[in-house]
Amino acid sequence: MTASHFAEHTARLTRELIHTLVSETDDARLAEHTAFIAEKLATAAADPAAVTLDDPHPQRSHIEHDITPASSARNPIAPPMDIRWDGEESRCSLTLPLQYQGPPGRVHGGVVALMLDHVLGNAANSGDAPRAYTRYLNVQYDAATPVGEPLVVTGRVAQQEGRKRFLEGEVTCHGEVRVRAEGLWIEAKQ
Repeated sequence: MTASHFAEHTARLTRELIHTLVSETDDARLAEHTAFIAEKLATAAADPAAVTLDDPHPQRSHIEHDITPASSARNPIAPPMDIRWDGEESRCSLTLPLQYQGPPGRVHGGVVALMLDHVLGNAANSGDAPRAYTRYLNVQYDAATPVGEPLVVTGRVAQQEGRKRFLEGEVTCHGEVRVRAEGLWIEAKQ
């Protein structure tokens, strides 16, 4: 199930509403923008088949029929992750908006761990190898991961032993490592 243009458009509008709710402090402007979004939703709902997107989210997830809160185009709480295979690693470049904030100005640590788990999982499941699932993920927060700044999340297989795949990765901002992760993915038993 790939996201229909209507589903993705609706999720985007919902993300816009979420962003407005956490960033707008003036009730009059909040009400105005909410009405604007509601009008766009109503227009799309009146004729879902007519909805088009100039830039649909690429379906590159290692998860078939992706509806995860990590990368799905149809899940409005998912960060805007576009994971690509780059040489020997999975890589995602993105900028997280205010709704992913934990401490002021910083991405919530749980969201950082979610992104790392997803990118490392993509690396663990690249190629034709049998599916592997997260056994554990250790995350070390070296520095703040800022909201509103360009981030790069990478993951790679460091070692494989039978059904076990050991992975490592990091989150960088402006070339500086902010977060490091290592974990174990295990292939499902046949």
